[in-house]
Amino acid sequence: MNQSPGCLDKEREAMLRAALPVRSAAFRSLLAGRVASFGEIAAEARLTEASARQAAENVASVGMAELDEIGVVGMDGLTIRQTRHCINLAGIDLCTWCAYDIVGIVAALGSDATGLTRCGMCGRRIRVEIREGDPGGSLVFGWLPDEACSNVIAEFCPSALLFCSSGDLEAWRHRSRGGTGESLNLRALAERGREEWGQLVASPST
Repeated sequence: MNQSPGCLDKEREAMLRAALPVRSAAFRSLLAGRVASFGEIAAEARLTEASARQAAENVASVGMAELDEIGVVGMDGLTIRQTRHCINLAGIDLCTWCAYDIVGIVAALGSDATGLTRCGMCGRRIRVEIREGDPGGSLVFGWLPDEACSNVIAEFCPSALLFCSSGDLEAWRHRSRGGTGESLNLRALAERGREEWGQLVASPST
């Protein structure tokens, strides 16, 4: 996300803003379906490799990045690691940390993509067709939690799901007794995504 999904405190959000060049560089590499090496990120962000690595580690500490020994394998919801939420974007198969990321990322990019996930209630496969960043009209609804958290992957993403219908979403809320949040249709999720990922995808690393 541009800063965070809204669950992090101000100190953590400030850290994410400061790390935007590193996040943006890594995110662009991941869009090509490859690991973003620390050396590559450093060159694009005009930092030393040690500084780029430290910034990436800071972002990972709040669950907004995934790292391996080479570099970044996940950033701001986009990952080359296999998950239950996937997209085909410009012919490249990628995955995301949560179902909301499918819609939000593609909307911010203004791209065509096909997303696949499963209903958070019934488990039925949900296919989302997005054209020029617009998911179109659909009966599918999403849930965006808004409770405070310290790690986005661990605490926000498990509940940021899509559902076959508003009825399934309400049944899931009753069954899971989840916390507070918002129920949004796909177009509303896309609009939220344009705001949250917009600076990340548009900002040059320089």
